[in-house]
Amino acid sequence: MALSKRQIAYLNKIIATAQKLLDTAHLEESRSSGGPKRFRRSAVEAEKMRADILAKRAKGVPATKLAEKYGVSTAYIYMIKG
Repeated sequence: MALSKRQIAYLNKIIATAQKLLDTAHLEESRSSGGPKRFRRSAVEAEKMRADILAKRAKGVPATKLAEKYGVSTAYIYMIKG
């Protein structure tokens, strides 16, 4: 089966794209494993965390520090306050 120039060019483009994906695959793995480990809190732990956040926010602790400590977003901290 003979391929036309257009088909050969198309296949070369597919090969180049696949090669780029393979070359950057290790970067994706390192990014995904570099972040904090996600876990689900129990209802008791979550309620304790909420109470602690409310108490510390009342004392004036910045939301960014609380978010780092508990591994949540600042939006979540502000949502709890409201």
